[in-house]
Amino acid sequence: MIKSMTAFGRGEAEGSNCKMAVEIRTLNHRFLDPHLRMPRSLLGLEDRLRRLIAGRLARGRVELTVVMGYLGQSPRSLVVDQGLLKEAAALLTAIQKEWNLPEPWGWDQLLGFPEVVSVQESSLADEEALWSVLAAAAQRALEIVDGMRGREGEYLRAELLGLLEKISLQVEIIRQCAATVPLLYREKLATRLAQLLPEGSPVDPQRLAQEVAILADRADISEELARLGSHLEQFRATLNAGGPAGRKLDFLIQEINREVNTIGSKAAEVNISQAVIAVKSDLERLREQVQNLE
Repeated sequence: MIKSMTAFGRGEAEGSNCKMAVEIRTLNHRFLDPHLRMPRSLLGLEDRLRRLIAGRLARGRVELTVVMGYLGQSPRSLVVDQGLLKEAAALLTAIQKEWNLPEPWGWDQLLGFPEVVSVQESSLADEEALWSVLAAAAQRALEIVDGMRGREGEYLRAELLGLLEKISLQVEIIRQCAATVPLLYREKLATRLAQLLPEGSPVDPQRLAQEVAILADRADISEELARLGSHLEQFRATLNAGGPAGRKLDFLIQEINREVNTIGSKAAEVNISQAVIAVKSDLERLREQVQNLE
């Protein structure tokens, strides 16, 4: 299944001592790019959580937030560093005396020193127990995200196939027009020679045929059309095959664009030029939509 890269999901889970809520928002990105916001007590589980995400999502920016609450006795407690507290109080008193400050220092300045008061985890915070709750909440959020990405991907797939059909119709117009290019060159060259040569002067048919052949060879786009048809077929097959396809489709668009540019520069015929402009317009819309695919 073709999938989009934009989605949102939320999952919750509860264990014997805690409950967690995991919110996941995914956005477009060239690679898988997880950004995790989680309580400090869960930082030891970050690598496992990243592996869990990588097992479900192939590409995109992943913004994951974990909110945790404890049930019953909390394993966290506030701890005061008594020695550091005394040093901080002595330092503030010395500053007040040194500068003869009129206002005494207060608790806000005292407790503003880093790590005077810190949060510590007790043995109640068992890592495996925390992981079982976190993994369950994250899996539920990922399931919702994956489902939303799949539904959006199917919508994008239908739109891309529609654009591809429009491009294919224009390519068929180019192919039909290309077959008439030698005849058009012959008519234009014959008319031009008739204007330049004195009235009644004959035009050498062999020489005219040679000049037409040279011009037609320079404007020959058969190879470009063959490669273009192959790229369009690969694009359609990739869309129908499913799975992560954004990078491959983006590469194919570059190759299609290269062939279309070459056709436009070689075959300077008005109908072909108009068809090339139409193809490039639809190709730009195709590129914009492919940027949303996983």
